[in-house]
Amino acid sequence: MTVFEKLTELPELTGVVAEQVSEDMASIARGEELDLPWRRLCVLIDYELVEIVTPALLGGSLRGSRTSLGWSEKGAQFMCG
Repeated sequence: MTVFEKLTELPELTGVVAEQVSEDMASIARGEELDLPWRRLCVLIDYELVEIVTPALLGGSLRGSRTSLGWSEKGAQFMCG
């Protein structure tokens, strides 16, 4: 392991942090990511639990496209495993 890898190594998700991450991942699954605070979203991105998906095509009164979040493979393993 290089010095850079040691500096960028993240601590394991446990306790209250893991519970908050689970709640935030569930919010994303429900499509409620717009209410997610930036600091908590950064945790999900840092741990590679979510992916930014663009564009997400919408219909009806929300016609068009927008950026959305989705679970990464690692995020699905965290939630299901």
